[in-house]
Amino acid sequence: MPPADKVDAALVAAIRNLEAAVTEQERAVNRILGLAELLMERNPDQSTLLRLEGIMEACAFQDLTGQRIRKVNRFLRHLADNKGLVADALTSGQARDDAQDMDKPKGLSQEEVDRLLGNR
Repeated sequence: MPPADKVDAALVAAIRNLEAAVTEQERAVNRILGLAELLMERNPDQSTLLRLEGIMEACAFQDLTGQRIRKVNRFLRHLADNKGLVADALTSGQARDDAQDMDKPKGLSQEEVDRLLGNR
């Protein structure tokens, strides 16, 4: 297999793996949240309720990581679709700028999540 074909195959595999990771992560968090909600409906004592709320808060990681994974996935798709532009992007610094944008968090802050959950 020529080197370009290996790179193409690696990009396709990376894209599929990232898509699978997001799907699995969403499925797991939805299950955790669903189970926590079921337990909350049973009118638990205050201590248990606080623990369940803590579990639900901890699941907020999925929103942020999912966004980051999707952003990397879009970038990989862009590379796969525009192979000839990759060298130009690397020499112009565009790839570096795109990578720096990925480090900027998007979505809700922890304070906003806490406020929405009624913890502050």
